[in-house]
Amino acid sequence: MSIDTPRPVSSQTPPAEVTYDHLIIPPHWRRPDESGPGAPNALFPHNDSPGAHPRASQLGYADPTGATGPHTGAMTGPLLVGTTARAFAKLDDMVRLSADDKAVIDARRDEAERALRAIFPPRCALPLVGVATIGSAGRDTMIRPLDEVDIFAVFSAAGGAWKRFRWDSRDLLLCVRGAIGGDRVQTIGTRGQALRVVYDSPPDVHLVPAFDHPRAGYVMPDRVGGWLPTRPERHAGWTEDLGPRVISAVRLLKAWNRVCGSHLRSFHIEALAGTVLAGRGLNTRQGLATVFRHMDEAGLSMKDPADVGGDLSTYLRPDDLGALRESIRLARSYSERAVLAEADGHHEDAVALWAAIFGPEFPTFG
Repeated sequence: MSIDTPRPVSSQTPPAEVTYDHLIIPPHWRRPDESGPGAPNALFPHNDSPGAHPRASQLGYADPTGATGPHTGAMTGPLLVGTTARAFAKLDDMVRLSADDKAVIDARRDEAERALRAIFPPRCALPLVGVATIGSAGRDTMIRPLDEVDIFAVFSAAGGAWKRFRWDSRDLLLCVRGAIGGDRVQTIGTRGQALRVVYDSPPDVHLVPAFDHPRAGYVMPDRVGGWLPTRPERHAGWTEDLGPRVISAVRLLKAWNRVCGSHLRSFHIEALAGTVLAGRGLNTRQGLATVFRHMDEAGLSMKDPADVGGDLSTYLRPDDLGALRESIRLARSYSERAVLAEADGHHEDAVALWAAIFGPEFPTFG
């Protein structure tokens, strides 16, 4: 079969789905019909403000001109109403990325874009559309230490590029890896596949090549030569809409997960916390107790909030679940008691209970 010949569509294809080439794309999250390669792209927004930093809003940090990003000022001012709240503000400051960390992320992204634009210029056979920071670094939910940055490299499907690679996505990885060159580029992947660019000092870059697909949004290589539809801009928008208190709770849950052995994946934690806490108006301590209670009672199953994937918990193995069960039960018990102690004004007791959850790094009372 020629690569230009469309593969036959099975008669078993569900009528509620749309087939584009050999991809099955749910219609509720496909792009509009008028969208196409080269159309305005939400992942690479235009910023027409004079002097504004072009990626300040993408990365969620303050613009050097003085404008603030969506999460600037979280957990400050009137939120700090008691000793327990102050302890949590200190912990959040300890685990969240610093301005220097975010500058490193920005530098890694800029370096990747400069290199890729030089290798894949507009008139080549595989033109680059743009480069964006994705993952927890792009959503302001990453915690220290900064050890890796996910960079999304999007290529245009126009001019025959899609026809060249569509039947085996591994060829795109090989093409990009070969063009970058060097022993420091490795192929990695759990759900999909990416390229790890190793640096002499952290963070390394996880470079995710993808196509700007007119119906799927974006498609990235999977592990067997096919393609995974993905919409990182939907995940970023969903997370931003949660607000600073929920995003602070997400970061702290990631810190708790690390203390407990890092059994839960980063975005799984974001989806759990965001889905449970969205619109509830709880403070950070109440929010954490609510999430621990949900995990204890309802379990860890959670649907992708952007309707891109399915159940986000399917990676968990029986030994992961066994290790987490006791940690979740204790976290629920201690957090509920801590919230009650804080409400009664017993901040020393509340801080001691939270320290039993978060470990020795939790700020001391006083």
